[in-house]
Amino acid sequence: MEKIVIVSCVSTGINFLNDIRYRGYMPVVVDVPFVGTMETVRPMQAMQESIYAGMSDDIPVIKDYADYDELVARVKEYEPILVLAGSEFGVPCATRLAYDLGLPCNPPERIPAMTRKAEMHKALKEYGIRFIEGRIINSVGDAMQFCDSIDADDFVVKWSRAAGTQGVHLCHGREQVAAAVGKALSDPFIDSGEKVDLLIQERIIGEEYIVNTVSRNGIHRAVSVWHYNKVEMPDGSYVYNYGETVNKLDIGASRMVRYAFDVLEAIGIKNGPVHGEYMIDARGPVLMEVNCRPMGGSMPREFLEGICGHHETDIILDTYLDPERIENDRNIQYRMKRKGAFKLFILPDATKAVTAPVIQIARRLRSYYKASFGWPGREVLLPQTTDMENAGGIVYLMHENEQVVMEDLALLHKLEMHYPKILFGDAEVPPHSNRTFADIAEVMKETCCRGTTLILTDRGTEVQGAVSADMAGLSRMFNGFEQGILDLTEPASYTDIESLTERIFLFADKIKEGGRIIIPESSYVNMPYGIDGMEAVLLVAGLRIEMPLAGDGRALIASVTEK
Repeated sequence: MEKIVIVSCVSTGINFLNDIRYRGYMPVVVDVPFVGTMETVRPMQAMQESIYAGMSDDIPVIKDYADYDELVARVKEYEPILVLAGSEFGVPCATRLAYDLGLPCNPPERIPAMTRKAEMHKALKEYGIRFIEGRIINSVGDAMQFCDSIDADDFVVKWSRAAGTQGVHLCHGREQVAAAVGKALSDPFIDSGEKVDLLIQERIIGEEYIVNTVSRNGIHRAVSVWHYNKVEMPDGSYVYNYGETVNKLDIGASRMVRYAFDVLEAIGIKNGPVHGEYMIDARGPVLMEVNCRPMGGSMPREFLEGICGHHETDIILDTYLDPERIENDRNIQYRMKRKGAFKLFILPDATKAVTAPVIQIARRLRSYYKASFGWPGREVLLPQTTDMENAGGIVYLMHENEQVVMEDLALLHKLEMHYPKILFGDAEVPPHSNRTFADIAEVMKETCCRGTTLILTDRGTEVQGAVSADMAGLSRMFNGFEQGILDLTEPASYTDIESLTERIFLFADKIKEGGRIIIPESSYVNMPYGIDGMEAVLLVAGLRIEMPLAGDGRALIASVTEK
């Protein structure tokens, strides 16, 4: 069986493993060092260990080699027909291996332009297309000299070689630049034992996009376009919020794709994928950086097929194994099957997570496809989010209706930034004084409850004209009640927000379309963030918050709008 080598098989590159096997080839994995500080490398190492643990035992993994010459010799034993990069960290090694083995690749002399941000923009300048002014710096003084040399107030400080948003700092003014440079130089990025250059650039402010391309023998094809939304954190760092598919090209998008093809020529791309990140401002498109590997985000192949009708690693293999195919495929019309997005959970601060309500919340979203969290099932202190690799988790969204996806993204972002305990439970019940118990019969009267009423109670409440259930008995209740009343007044009911959220969702499912859920103040006061926290859970459940009734009842009312 012929072999195909994947160098650094992490993130979305893991999809190569099955794609190679489905074609009747055997994958061979080559392990290479990650780039970054100990803090940024640790989550990537954990990801790699998880991938290796789940990988089939018959897939060879080459690691613990003394030097490059030994690696070449060990790879040569498999007589591979292709050597491909599975992630950004594998690009230099994969390119060199493919070249030394006489396999399709990009010119090795172009590796600096393919992997180092300063060299990328130098190549664009030499080619005569738009580039970003920048300079390699070794001190705060170097940075100040650059700031004084251009007419700008906004700058970016980042490592010339890194993945995602690792070590990226957005700076306004010299003071922020000095702080960012000092912080970076105190904890430098390391690449194979060598310190990575620190780069300062003029900051381009606009909308950020992704153009994913494949190339074969110098012929280029665009396969997908995405839009990125990133968030600036209080410390000036820059983190991913979400990525969404661009399902139709808007004004300026075709210009960006043509510019992306020029970038490929300037960088010297002849073969393989490029995940290019671009900014569009008033002057048009400009490159942020190229990454000569599949798009990241650890996106499942089935998810990509559901939104795009294809997935990138599959197209990459098609392009390499059938060189003539790209001539036909580049004429395929750009059509997306559904709206797709991936949402990375942002933790503004280090967060103690005892339970994981986020799992139940993600699954309840109308556009939910799949989610991935590396920590549930154990109490853990989650770090402040600084990059894609140490986000609190990721959820993949897909729906025929674009508005549904965008509403789910907006709701999740609101929760993570303003109501994080709704997503990551810490088992602390908020203290409150003057604890009271609502008279449920009076609540039913004030809210004009008629017909069938279900009461979910933790204090054994029973009212004539209603059916009561405790947490354990809720699942045995039939569906189709006209209204439900949430009578959970014991603080113990709120120590596990994950289980509580699951029960509230089940409770909502017991109410018919057009029915209501009524929550007295004595219940929602126990929720993290009080009434706001309860409203957040109801919105995730798909309910609609209704106008409150005038008077002293202070009940929260929501309605079931659709089933």
